[in-house]
Amino acid sequence: MKLQTASAEALKAATPLAVLLVDESKPAKLPGGTLGTRAAALMRRKVFTGKLRKTLLLHNEAAGGPRALLLIGMGKAKSLVPEDYRRAGAIAVNTAAGLEATRLVIGAVGGCKPGKDDIEALGEGAVLAGYRYRERPAKTKPPREVRIVSGLRGAAGVLKTARVLAESANLARELGDLPGNIVTPKQLVAVSRKVSREGKLRCRVYGDAALKKMKMGAILAVGKGSEKESFLIEMEYRAPKAKRTICIVGKGLTFDSGGISLKPPDRMDEMKYDMCGAAATIGLMRAISLLKPPGVRVIGIVGTAENMPGQHAYKPGDVVKSGSGKTIEIINTDAEGRVVLADALHLATGFKPDAIIDMATLTGAILVALGSESAGLFCKDDGLARTLEAAGQRTGEKVWRMPTYEAYADKVKSPVADVRNSSGREAGSCTAAAFLFNFTKGFKHAHLDIAGTAWASRKRDYHVWGGTGFGVRLLYDALTHWGR
Repeated sequence: MKLQTASAEALKAATPLAVLLVDESKPAKLPGGTLGTRAAALMRRKVFTGKLRKTLLLHNEAAGGPRALLLIGMGKAKSLVPEDYRRAGAIAVNTAAGLEATRLVIGAVGGCKPGKDDIEALGEGAVLAGYRYRERPAKTKPPREVRIVSGLRGAAGVLKTARVLAESANLARELGDLPGNIVTPKQLVAVSRKVSREGKLRCRVYGDAALKKMKMGAILAVGKGSEKESFLIEMEYRAPKAKRTICIVGKGLTFDSGGISLKPPDRMDEMKYDMCGAAATIGLMRAISLLKPPGVRVIGIVGTAENMPGQHAYKPGDVVKSGSGKTIEIINTDAEGRVVLADALHLATGFKPDAIIDMATLTGAILVALGSESAGLFCKDDGLARTLEAAGQRTGEKVWRMPTYEAYADKVKSPVADVRNSSGREAGSCTAAAFLFNFTKGFKHAHLDIAGTAWASRKRDYHVWGGTGFGVRLLYDALTHWGR
């Protein structure tokens, strides 16, 4: 999808669809012409008032001007946030798709005066709404071109950023949506190499043989029940004169059966999404490689395996030795993601980073606690937590800070090993985070449990059923606002 800037005259020109963002609190002066006149009359009669996300669609039977006009209510302009514009961009594209319009132009009227962040959000929403899962026949096709009216200096560059971020999130969505027999650990390696090659990133891959030499016994233990090889993947971006190093770590279980501690069959098909943390890491590294944020070195690390109950599978009661040298007592083989992350996080510490951020579909408990509206944020460093919380507000990918009491660390102590991988259902998300912190001691570490936000079960503006790409836009925003 092309994102371009346009002048206000484009709203009057012949186009399949013109879209106006309307402020509820200030009378809007609409463009002239047949549709503008009809819309103004309906607004005077209070048929359409501009309430948030309310719409009015008019069709033009006469010659000249837009063939259709869509009014999108934005509510009171003074209370608008970028997410409102993001959703408006999605509504516009969804309407265009329903009309089979190949082009549309979006402008704001009345008190709506979108700034830089708003224009970027508008473009993001448009491209995110244009996502179609490639393996499923689409009922509608998104428009090929979206033009946004803006007199903002540098608007073209803002829209380029929006397009790259949304396309990178869409890559993460597609990786999640594809079935586990297609997106295997080896396929994640292939995609990582492709993204690295195209973006000129350094990429290094460690398969089973290398992992054995590195003594990464945790990830190897999880993958033993599968015929598929396990991997740790490194993707590195380094800006000139980089002032800080940030490691992003993604959990990449391309399918999670639960292993010997087999999951119930109901909704087990959704476990193809257990690699969404890895998918978001790959999508983020794509965005970074194309947008090239200054002053930062970013290492994306993916730990990927398949958790299956094969004859060689690891078992409850086993003790495995991680790459850090710490031993892990296996209580439940379905708590495998944290075991894979133990080695991935240890790999990250080797870069001596200023901060480590991991993304993982780690626990069902976080879905119970927060639902699908927010990811769980576990972080002992207030500054890092504030950076991620602020990024969540700007991007609409919200995070909620959860407790990290020392009592949770006590719960994952083991009588036969350094730690155990499960302490039961009580405070499941908090104890899982406490387990992870054992492998990053001495480093700032934020753990994002995205089990509730990584995929959606209903359509809502720029989300459809399936992967959401959660984390790509959140972490890019955090990286570019670091320390502000």
